[in-house]
Amino acid sequence: MVSTDDALPIVSAGVVLLIGLCLTIAWIPARGRYPGGLPARVAISLGVAAIAWEPVGLGVLGAVLSAMGVAIWWAGRPEPELPRPRRRGLVIAAVVSGLLVLASLDGWGPFARVHEDIRAIATVFVVAVCLLGTLAVADRARVTFRDALRRRIEQSSQHPTMSA
Repeated sequence: MVSTDDALPIVSAGVVLLIGLCLTIAWIPARGRYPGGLPARVAISLGVAAIAWEPVGLGVLGAVLSAMGVAIWWAGRPEPELPRPRRRGLVIAAVVSGLLVLASLDGWGPFARVHEDIRAIATVFVVAVCLLGTLAVADRARVTFRDALRRRIEQSSQHPTMSA
């Protein structure tokens, strides 16, 4: 059982991992043009989640892992013409999910009226619904990004640049 003292670091790490997972899903269509994107996002997400979970012990390794992820990302940045997936909805959905899970664990708002034993079961359902909702937002970002990437590739193949 998770104590309420440990709830904030655990939920914070979960939100960071959820944002990282969603950004990874959103960038999947660009893996041919941007091969370093997925490993960089995974390394950064795991590192920041480790820092959020335990800033002193595991957080040191998390900082190193995040630095490696930033180095991978910096070395393999995509060309500026490559469209970017929408990130605002992913971050908002993940943060709202984290707040709902924390409210369920700690008994905020309407969860205060729920008995503590039932609140633990309700938290599992809140986590499941929030996870599915946030992954749906990530999948929508992936689909719109894939379409934008396809349009960009078609547009560049129809209008080749003139080289001297």
